[in-house]
Amino acid sequence: MQTPSNYIPPSAPDIENCVLGAILLDPGTYVEIENFLSDEDFYVPKNAIIFHAIESLHKAHEAIDMLTVREKLKATGKLDEAGGEARIACLTDNLASAAHIVHHAKIVKQKSIERQVIHLSRQATEKILGLEDVEDVMMWQCREIERLQGYMTGGIRHISAPIKEAITEMYIRRELNAQGKSIGITTGLSNLDCITGGWKKSDLIIIAARPAMGKTAFALHFAKCAAASGHPVALFSLEMSDVSLADRLLLSESSVNAYDYRTGKLSADDAVETEKAAGILHNLPIYVDDNASATMPHIRSTARRLNRQERCEIVLIDYLQLADGTKDKNTHREQEISRMSREAKKMAKELNIPVILLSQLNRESEKRQDKRPALSDLRESGAIEQDADMVCLLHRPEYYKKSLDINGVEVPNGIEFVIAKYRNGATGRVILQHDGTLNRIFDYIPSAPARGYINPDRFHESATNDGMPF
Repeated sequence: MQTPSNYIPPSAPDIENCVLGAILLDPGTYVEIENFLSDEDFYVPKNAIIFHAIESLHKAHEAIDMLTVREKLKATGKLDEAGGEARIACLTDNLASAAHIVHHAKIVKQKSIERQVIHLSRQATEKILGLEDVEDVMMWQCREIERLQGYMTGGIRHISAPIKEAITEMYIRRELNAQGKSIGITTGLSNLDCITGGWKKSDLIIIAARPAMGKTAFALHFAKCAAASGHPVALFSLEMSDVSLADRLLLSESSVNAYDYRTGKLSADDAVETEKAAGILHNLPIYVDDNASATMPHIRSTARRLNRQERCEIVLIDYLQLADGTKDKNTHREQEISRMSREAKKMAKELNIPVILLSQLNRESEKRQDKRPALSDLRESGAIEQDADMVCLLHRPEYYKKSLDINGVEVPNGIEFVIAKYRNGATGRVILQHDGTLNRIFDYIPSAPARGYINPDRFHESATNDGMPF
């Protein structure tokens, strides 16, 4: 598309003049904008030259006023390019004070970013027309857009602002606690909610296990419970199709036998019950992306779009090692996993929502006598543990022909949900159960206090020095 001859890029010359005039009127205000505004953000070349001179004076710890700026421009031979002495003198005309400099500077920055986005779009077009790989172009464009977004969302604040927000959130948590509600998004498991307070905003939660331990089952359980409590869910399935996920959700919502459902041996009553389950699930705010070739930039951009549309308050990704990484053959898989893990954390922080990321464990736990997983088993990257706010490990003893005993009492279909890392709380182990097919997961309620079982009411009292009440 050809640019019209009368096209003017996004800009605000008068606002630029106000920013420069405010600094000359009150040099102390420069420090309020120095962290996010630079000479490159000015559209008018003369203004960019003047601001650069101000930057240079500030870095040299020299006074800033009309005279020093003029002399600086003379010394660098830029005075005429900046419009001469008359241009500098008129910048403070009709400007009563420098009170609005931050607001004006943000407008200048906004226009600068708009111009850069337009430029990026043109570059992307040129790359595509130059027959560059479309996926490489999209990943490049995503990285550049994210860099620009950092300028939009970043910025230093006085501690009073976050303190005020923290107090507001404290009273919200107090009110929710008084009502017996979860602070975060419910897990659908009361014992786990009591310990974690639900999934928290901006947290990256890793749920890791060996194959066949139930990672996808937990992802679907958490997705359904979050959606049922009114929180829209974005579920990215890199392993299973959306129809396969729908099958498992239907089985989790009904009491229909899984074998009968899959082989078509359903009775008329079973079919009716399945239809009822479909009616319940049909209206839940769950959005599924089953693109097996999805990259983390694709996931982030999709989640960002859904979040803007108020259709995403929690993200689940099944699972990390299946996500496509960079096409650079010189990049090691460990570096790719580290980068994708970091991007997942950035997504949680940027959108201010919990992100649950499923991950495979390596084979080390298989070599142990009890087969229990550990943090060191996280596959391919220690960065996963580093980036995560919470790391949970799944273990099903019955899979290894072992029983899960609590105080000498066997727990049928027992699952150990191990909180191995929790940045904002204590670690420990929760005992759960499933229905034998992993379609339904629920709390285990022991008949007597059990060693190794977390009593939510006494969780913090029971935690040992290492935080693991085993």
